[in-house]
Formats: sequence, structure tokens, C-alpha cells
Amino acid sequence: MNHRTLTVSVGDDFADLADARNVTVEELAQEAIARFLSTEATLVRHEAMRLALRHGSLLRRLGE
Repeated sequence: MNHRTLTVSVGDDFADLADARNVTVEELAQEAIARFLSTEATLVRHEAMRLALRHGSLLRRLGE
């Protein structure tokens, strides 16, 4: 897996939340980003399925 560095600016509230959850700001940010990406991936899969179902005959013809 390829890892890239991402810089995220957070406010004091975010740091307070991390402290209250007994995790680092970095861990909390990683969790938030992972949740966001998971949600986006689910939306993309659903849209792809909708399009595939709607245009199945065209996709089959293109695949020949």
C-alpha cells in the first residue's frame, strides 16, 4: 500500500476531543478520514451499481 502524507489543520476543539477520547490528534484525524473515505466508497459503489443496472445492456455490448 502506498502511503502519502496529509497535513490537516485542526482547532482547539478537535484537540480537546482527542484528549477526551484519550487518543492523539493524529489518531483522531486518521479515524475521521478513514470514516469519511469509507462513506464515500460506499456512495461510489451504490452509484456504480445503479448505473450498471440502468445501463446493463450497453455495458454488455461494450464488453463484447
